[in-house]
Amino acid sequence: MLKRYCSFIIKIIFANYTLTSILLHIVKQRKMKTKILALAFLALSIAGCKKNDLNKDSVEINKNSDPLERLTQGNQRFLDEKSIHPHQNKQSVLDNQDGQKPFAVVITCSDSRVSPEIVFDQGIGDLFVIRNAGNLISDIDMGSIEYAIEHLDTKMVVVLGHTECGAIKAYINDKDGAYKKHFNHIDNIIETISQENEEIEADKTKPKATNYLGAIDANIKHSTKLIQDNPIVKEHNIKIVSMRYDVHTGKVSQL
Repeated sequence: MLKRYCSFIIKIIFANYTLTSILLHIVKQRKMKTKILALAFLALSIAGCKKNDLNKDSVEINKNSDPLERLTQGNQRFLDEKSIHPHQNKQSVLDNQDGQKPFAVVITCSDSRVSPEIVFDQGIGDLFVIRNAGNLISDIDMGSIEYAIEHLDTKMVVVLGHTECGAIKAYINDKDGAYKKHFNHIDNIIETISQENEEIEADKTKPKATNYLGAIDANIKHSTKLIQDNPIVKEHNIKIVSMRYDVHTGKVSQL
């Protein structure tokens, strides 16, 4: 009986020892996994920091390049889904709190699908943006352009129209000046577009009902011409660029 009891005790001790060994092994494995995960996280953090440093370097290089080149390169990054989102952080807010020096003025449409800072991959303090339905040029818009040139030392103005523009569609679909019957401010937009010389000439070449893209480009060219004729723009030798954004592809083309 005693022999059997001792044998039983030995088995229990052995079993517990084995179980303990297994548990210790599991714990060691988990610790190893934890260490591996920690090292992996550290490696990713270092890689992320290096990537951010590269992005900052790229932005610094772009600051010294031609304004038009900065915009075209930014749009290409946007198209390639490689946007670096420069100057979109708290530090950029602090850097610009005492003043701004945008490298370009962009007058564009109020359309929510057309966001210059996004499609050109720019950030806080980079662009002086003026928006209204149809990217039209009123005295107020022209005054804003003059301010950017004279007080912010901006060297380039971009007129950015776009496809599927509601203002141009309203102008094209208008029948015999029917918009004049509404007596609202939207009518003023349509009337302004209908009186643009470039639109009138484009309509003579090809009826506006079948020349949608031509009407968009005529509208862009008209705004560009008004800016080019501005004495302050001429005095400061400002570069004026006409562009069209395609809402279907995200691509910006120079006219």
